[in-house]
Amino acid sequence: MIFRDGIKSLAIPDVLKEIILKHSLNKKQILSMKVDDLAFILECDFETAKIIQSSVRNSPNKSMLHQMTELA
Repeated sequence: MIFRDGIKSLAIPDVLKEIILKHSLNKKQILSMKVDDLAFILECDFETAKIIQSSVRNSPNKSMLHQMTELA
């Protein structure tokens, strides 16, 4: 659920965020897919899928930050 909330912070247009939510993909799934497969699932072109993967890869890991805060 943390990632679904974190989608709003991705550096991509809102329409792409909506597509990710529509297909119920999470960060781990997006990062583990080949770009071609991601493009097919999201019904977008290769370059758009690359942009989405790059944005997810470069997004801050909020769950890790939360765990570090709990340890402090």
